[in-house]
Amino acid sequence: MVSYKINKMKSKLDLLQQVQKVEAPPFLYTRILQRISSVQETPAPIKWRFAFAAVAVLLLALNISILLSSKPKTKSNNIDTVVSSMNLSTSNELYHE
Repeated sequence: MVSYKINKMKSKLDLLQQVQKVEAPPFLYTRILQRISSVQETPAPIKWRFAFAAVAVLLLALNISILLSSKPKTKSNNIDTVVSSMNLSTSNELYHE
């Protein structure tokens, strides 16, 4: 069963070696470059600009309000909680003698 799949895959890969390179028209590259350069940049519509500015201001206001409304917690209390939950040693001794 496995050898059948391998042989089938090899036969499909052998078909790829029969593919020949296609010649492109002589001026294709210059035509592509000309078409790219002829495209003009269009600015975003004014409605989109105002919408983007409004959303940016709202997000900034939301972030500031969250930062100001959060209660500062004592740092030592958080550290003690982490140390006790991870069963870490609170002493600075390197060797237990």
